[in-house]
Amino acid sequence: MRSRRFVRRLVVGALVLMVTAGAVPPAVAAGNNHGGTTGVMRVVGAGGGTLGPEWRDFAGDPVRFEIDGRATDPLHPSGTFHVVHRKPDGKLLAEFSGPITSLKAVDEVAVVTGVIDTADNPGLPLEMVGKNISLTVYDGGRQDRISWIWGFFGAPVSLLQGTAPTFPLTEGGFQVHGVRQAPGAHPAVAVQAADGGTTVAALLGDSKLRFRMAARVPAGGNPTEVQGNFHFADRRGSGVDVEGRIGCLVAGGPVAVATGVVTASNDPAKVGKPVSFSLKDGRIDRLGWIWGFAADAPQIVDCQSVVPSYAPRWGGLVVR
Repeated sequence: MRSRRFVRRLVVGALVLMVTAGAVPPAVAAGNNHGGTTGVMRVVGAGGGTLGPEWRDFAGDPVRFEIDGRATDPLHPSGTFHVVHRKPDGKLLAEFSGPITSLKAVDEVAVVTGVIDTADNPGLPLEMVGKNISLTVYDGGRQDRISWIWGFFGAPVSLLQGTAPTFPLTEGGFQVHGVRQAPGAHPAVAVQAADGGTTVAALLGDSKLRFRMAARVPAGGNPTEVQGNFHFADRRGSGVDVEGRIGCLVAGGPVAVATGVVTASNDPAKVGKPVSFSLKDGRIDRLGWIWGFAADAPQIVDCQSVVPSYAPRWGGLVVR
């Protein structure tokens, strides 16, 4: 746990860097997602809550989620998911379930994808069976969180990808048993999401990797109204050195997801390509990324990414 003073310095300092730097305007990195996964990853539990006013026509509706999944290989999991969405008077809007198709968990954060094989949706005249879904779960102990992406609404769903867990559970909860890698010495990630807006600031790395990001969504703004930038330099085998602007930012609890586009690189072919980052501000701060410039690049969608896995060896921020 870091002191409030340290977090304030991190956030304020990174915003200074964002201004002075100009805040305008293999696919999943090796060792970031598949490599290094050992042991059994599990996501188990059930919980839900009531949708808030931001959900407009669905405001006041109770929703509930159940997940029972495990994996040693993220792309070959076992288990199921089950979702129930009702109206305030108890009438069923939609209920659907199916097998899990991918599962990745690191520490207390997990992404689970699945495909619907059974559905009863009297309140939603949509074809659900055969559609993909994604659930991101944060096991926060006293305050668990979840988020979802529904393929039946036309949203793209990719294996191992989700968004930030923005929905706080008010009943029930989940247990996430993720792979745990050794933390670095003093990594630093700060994530703040509140009525005053959303701010993410990071400066971290190791002897051969360096990452910086500073981004902010103003109060009342939507995720695509973000201002921010990033720089990622990897002196290992990949030799990736890219910088650019952030185009979408969403945070839920201590987890944030950002997507952007490369504006400068040591390889001109990477300029204009999309990138995706995930960050977790916790006892062990972590970073995840996807490169849209890889030959076999998966689709990168606004504010979607993988579970943050990389544990940096150092972190800090110079306030200017």
